Amino acid sequence: MMTLSKALSAGQAKSYYQKEYTSSKENYYSEAGEVSGRWSGQLAEEWNLTGTVQSEQFERLCAGQDPHTGEQRIRAVKSTRAVNNYGEEIMTSEHRAGWDATFSAPKSVSLAALVGNDERIRVAHRESVDESLKALEEYMQARGGGNNPAITTGKMVAAQFEHTAARPDHKTGYAAPQLHTHVVIFNMTETVEGKIRSVQPRELYRSQQYATAIYRMNLAEKLQNLGMRLRSMPAPAHLESRALVKNTCVKAVRVVKKYRRKLKK
Repeated sequence: MMTLSKALSAGQAKSYYQKEYTSSKENYYSEAGEVSGRWSGQLAEEWNLTGTVQSEQFERLCAGQDPHTGEQRIRAVKSTRAVNNYGEEIMTSEHRAGWDATFSAPKSVSLAALVGNDERIRVAHRESVDESLKALEEYMQARGGGNNPAITTGKMVAAQFEHTAARPDHKTGYAAPQLHTHVVIFNMTETVEGKIRSVQPRELYRSQQYATAIYRMNLAEKLQNLGMRLRSMPAPAHLESRALVKNTCVKAVRVVKKYRRKLKK
């Protein structure tokens, strides 16, 4: 499934990059080392962001800057101390760097991929995430400014980080195998006029169920093509390895069609 976080500040995103997104602790295989991110989205392609995510480019995008030159493309907002109407000292929010969209494989799929050491399943997960992001990107919007409506751009710049372990247990420190991908969707998009604007995230939040359906539909099909028998499970599991295909695919297709009809109105 896909879940979308609250907006990440520039400071949060940079900290997550160093401590979580690229951390070797997020690998089920301890010998695998640090996690390497990869670029995603049409805007990333147009900006010639290819291959492994570099920390400097990541941090520049977090700050709303050109990833190559460091030129400020989105108006920078720094956090400041202020006093609210109740006389309390507060810190104002800083620039929104983006959002963390997390795609999580079903438990049994994670076990088959990681404990069973089946790289084909990881590839299926990876490709399903890509397909879901392509569908989600069609509805990317820029802020119109003032009272102007949002502008659909269909362009995203994002960084993917594939992890193979859940957060370690607080008491034991054990990190269970869990295949999931963090996708940092940066707060930058481009209009047809070539203007770089901040993202209007309303449709991203509305699209979580849609993106989840696309991911599940693709994953079920790919796993079936690998010869796996799958079965549909009640929420929140939905997809589990043995016979999940038929019912899950039907439900996912219905969600996709319903969402597309809604957008056309």
